[in-house]
Amino acid sequence: MLLSAFHRPLRIATALLLLAGVALAAFGSAASLTHHSPARAAGFLIVAVALASVAVLVLRGYRWIIAITTVALGGQSIAVAATIWELIHGIDPIKSRQLHDLGVTPTTGVAINLIYSSTAVLLFTWFALRYYRIRTNAWR
Repeated sequence: MLLSAFHRPLRIATALLLLAGVALAAFGSAASLTHHSPARAAGFLIVAVALASVAVLVLRGYRWIIAITTVALGGQSIAVAATIWELIHGIDPIKSRQLHDLGVTPTTGVAINLIYSSTAVLLFTWFALRYYRIRTNAWR
């Protein structure tokens, strides 16, 4: 039932979100190298490779990675709430400095995070609605 609810269009949309994460991580890696922070650049590069790998596995329909990805998409609702709180109450000075070091204004960085996390929540909602519909139709 998991794979039928996480159908091809949803897998493609999720893979595209993951690839957007790859692009953001690649940007972070390049910006870190520009600002002479090779350790941070390596961290961003690891994230980019991991997200790209997950995108491929999602597209191929691996049940275990789809299950983990579904939980991660749903968990982004916490990130949305935390990001909104951060935008309202102020960005942590350490995070602000890190974003500034990457050449990104802190508000822009947090707003990008909000958009990314909100998109993940929308994808989870799409999955949840499909799963519910398939499950309720199965009992009729």
